[in-house]
Amino acid sequence: MKPRSINIFLLDGDPSSIKVAQIAMSTIQAIAFRRNQLRRVRDTFSEIERPGVYILIGVDEKEPDRFVAYIGESESVGARLATHSSNDKGRDSKAFWFDTVVLVSKDENLTKSHARYVESCLIRAVGSNPRWSLPNSQRPADDAGKLPLPDRAAMDEFVDQTKTLVGALGWDLFRSVRGIGNDVRRDANPVETEPGEEAAVFFFRGEGFAAEMTVGPSGDCIVLSGSKARIRTTPTIPKGTTALRDMLVEKGVLAIEADYLRFTTDYNFSSPSAAAAAVMGASANGRIMWRLGDGQTYADWEAQQNAQTPSAPAAATVVD
Repeated sequence: MKPRSINIFLLDGDPSSIKVAQIAMSTIQAIAFRRNQLRRVRDTFSEIERPGVYILIGVDEKEPDRFVAYIGESESVGARLATHSSNDKGRDSKAFWFDTVVLVSKDENLTKSHARYVESCLIRAVGSNPRWSLPNSQRPADDAGKLPLPDRAAMDEFVDQTKTLVGALGWDLFRSVRGIGNDVRRDANPVETEPGEEAAVFFFRGEGFAAEMTVGPSGDCIVLSGSKARIRTTPTIPKGTTALRDMLVEKGVLAIEADYLRFTTDYNFSSPSAAAAAVMGASANGRIMWRLGDGQTYADWEAQQNAQTPSAPAAATVVD
């Protein structure tokens, strides 16, 4: 990741309405809008009729705490979206679709082959975030959108900027979650810290579980490889946590041992309470349950991190 400046244009001056986001000095732009605003977007932004990639976003009706994202490409994104919008029945129905992000180039150098390559890369990238599911019935082949090396390098930058723009618009489907991917690592992943800075390690132990957690550069709470989670759950466990634990077992992040679940790799959680609930198998206040080796709670540690650094005392002026 690197620092980037992003310009966001609000068509109506309303942050919840039509938006166009662009990284400074880039030709890639993301147009975000609601499904019912498609006609207006097509009338306003002619570039949506060019080749590009689109993301249809909604909520999973079976699991309301999970999002759905369909990723596609077209030689004319606007026309393709109109087709999707008119088809709410059958196998290709996009009934879940509510929000939209379209990614196109301001110049006219993007081709269908380029778009296919970007689509393929983005579909693979979503697999690392368990909060999202993809209804794409056909996953791209490894050679989808095969390009010459110079074009591939340019499209890799397109993919990288797409992830940044979609995240800046409020959707975290491309956010990398440690421990989930096509191949789950079986060794511990090193936690990155600033040079010379030692990562704080928190502990959470009880009957049937013993886990360690640290905080990553992006603020995520990372339960470390080798941690033990309680195999049984209680009636107070959040429904989403149950689904997450089942998914982690399915993905191989949690391995079933004799009387506990073992983390085979580091895994990111959005909060200390989410991490504690997954480890304990019950609703938990992780802010007070995770503790440093000296007994300090996560809440106290966080307050200390956010405390204003005392300024150096001003030098005294001596008057003769």
